Amino acid sequence: MPQNTAKLMDISIALADLTISPELTTQIPTYLSRTLSLEPLTLAIVRNADDKSAPKVILLASSGDLAEESALVQYVLELHSRATPMEDDSFITTVSTVTLGDLNGYPHATIYSRMTDDLHRIYLIIHQDVNATLTASQNVLTHITNQLGKLLGRLLAWQAHPEILGEIFARLTDREWIVLCGLNSEDGEKQLADRLGLSPHTLHSHIKSIYRKVGVQGRLQLLRRLNAAVRELRTSTLAPATPEQLRRTAHRPVAYAV
Repeated sequence: MPQNTAKLMDISIALADLTISPELTTQIPTYLSRTLSLEPLTLAIVRNADDKSAPKVILLASSGDLAEESALVQYVLELHSRATPMEDDSFITTVSTVTLGDLNGYPHATIYSRMTDDLHRIYLIIHQDVNATLTASQNVLTHITNQLGKLLGRLLAWQAHPEILGEIFARLTDREWIVLCGLNSEDGEKQLADRLGLSPHTLHSHIKSIYRKVGVQGRLQLLRRLNAAVRELRTSTLAPATPEQLRRTAHRPVAYAV
């Protein structure tokens, strides 16, 4: 098997493991920066504007010390406002090079982007200094962006619609589902109660109800059941790529009109 193809397969497996929960997705830029020997990376998800709200950055993680979070959010929103796809098919991975302002010595950036669903767009931003050249090929980065688009799209989907994970999760109330998602973190029950604005007694009542409906006896069993359902969903969504498929770009790149 060609070395590049084997590396892409390893990256695909790692990305699948890092998109099980929103907390783990924050590790993606550091992983890709280290694996591909790139400049600092930023991964962002932007929810598109609608009749009630402006565009909003709902996930933001970087591999380097680039700027204060508020400045990085504004950077992503400015990029989002300027990056109008040239074609109607928003699920094609797009690529562009932009200069939106110096972020701690990185005045330029190469952007890979695609829609994850009808509401959200992901951005993989490779920050570059004035003399930087990309050490990863456009084909590799396009494949990674396409993979992330699918994986993060499924993550957003099951968080918003637990019924797609199976009948047992469809039994939960909206509040119970929020509690379950909170349990899928490193928070203890006291921290989780504070974060969700619930009393410890109310939180415990929700947890007992979740255990009963899902048919488990503890948090570890619950999270194993949840993660198994998430993995099954990802498997059904992302059929394993063959070596030949990995050698090709899944979607041809299209330049942004920026």
